[in-house]
Amino acid sequence: MDFTVPSEAKQINKALDDFIEQEVEPLESEHPEYLGEDYERHIVDDDHYQVPEYRDIIEQVREKAVEAGFYGMSMPEEVGGGGVDILTRGIVGEHLANRPPGFHSAILGGAGGPTPILMELDDEQREEYLYPVMEGEKTTCFALTEPDHGSDPHFMDSTAEKDGDEWVINGSKYWITNGPYADFAMVFARTSGEPGDYGGISCFLVDDDNPGFSVEKVHRTMGLTPGGQAELRFDDCRVPEGQVLGEVDEGFSAAMEWIGGGRINIAAAAVGNAQFLLDLAVDYAGDRETFGKPIGHRQGISFQIADLATDIEQARQLYRYAAWKIDKGDRARKEESMAKLRGAQLQNDAADVAMQVYGGAGFMKNQPIERQYRSARVLRIFEGTDEIQKRTIARELI
Repeated sequence: MDFTVPSEAKQINKALDDFIEQEVEPLESEHPEYLGEDYERHIVDDDHYQVPEYRDIIEQVREKAVEAGFYGMSMPEEVGGGGVDILTRGIVGEHLANRPPGFHSAILGGAGGPTPILMELDDEQREEYLYPVMEGEKTTCFALTEPDHGSDPHFMDSTAEKDGDEWVINGSKYWITNGPYADFAMVFARTSGEPGDYGGISCFLVDDDNPGFSVEKVHRTMGLTPGGQAELRFDDCRVPEGQVLGEVDEGFSAAMEWIGGGRINIAAAAVGNAQFLLDLAVDYAGDRETFGKPIGHRQGISFQIADLATDIEQARQLYRYAAWKIDKGDRARKEESMAKLRGAQLQNDAADVAMQVYGGAGFMKNQPIERQYRSARVLRIFEGTDEIQKRTIARELI
């Protein structure tokens, strides 16, 4: 394995920095209310939906990212993507995350943007769904999780029954990112078999104007950008046969393949966030003095920083190794889970260390540490909890 950062990743990161400076930072300067201490009350309305003004900014960033070639860069070139490999995508994602909260999260696609599972679409479906997503004209959401089935989605209660040349979907989906704003949802429902079977689950493309589809409520979450997650309901939601994504009864396996790559992206972003927090802590430890000398000269502080720096490098090499194996065509289920597990724990630890180094100053909302502390916690839950990652690792070993 070559530990050198690929030249393509270096070039993309340089171009990304220029893009953010020229296109994104001016928007952040014009709209400080969406990034300041009271950002939550400005981003959403009384019903917890993101306000049109904020949505417009995100759409502007998305459109500019499409024009610059960043949006959907990991999708194949044949559908308009950049064709970058998983390792390069991870390194770029790490670099993007190594900065304060801002409007940059939409640059690479984020929730609702291009995703490899859409490559399962047939030619007609690609014209309707894939290419508009690639152009930033439409967004989607991944509707798998349910109120009673998060870590065990193959026990889902949602069903789809055949009625002539249509499928009728009934069920609810919870914590669906971009659910309130998606132009179409990728909805998973049981079409055959028994609860707990991995087979017998299909994925359907459901347009947002389908009369059987509704956003039941927008969830209020800790630390995440408000207004982003929702409960979706499907009441006798009818979709034609042509709205099945991939093969009938094979949707769950396609979902698991997509989630694996997503876990590496989460780990990479966690490393970037942790590096940002470490850099803050190092700078503060060098400037802040107590009892006549910088606190960074005291072992109580310097050892915490040393441990965190070591943990960051371990997690960085772990996600890159997992990505390298996948790019080679090797099985990396164990390494994906290890990377996600360690990355999620790392970002939580980094936020805790940075806040401890800053002391009372880090607890204040005028510092990014407080928000990072709250937003880090969800990483140990979504895209597979810590416990699910450990179970996967153990099964691969035993």
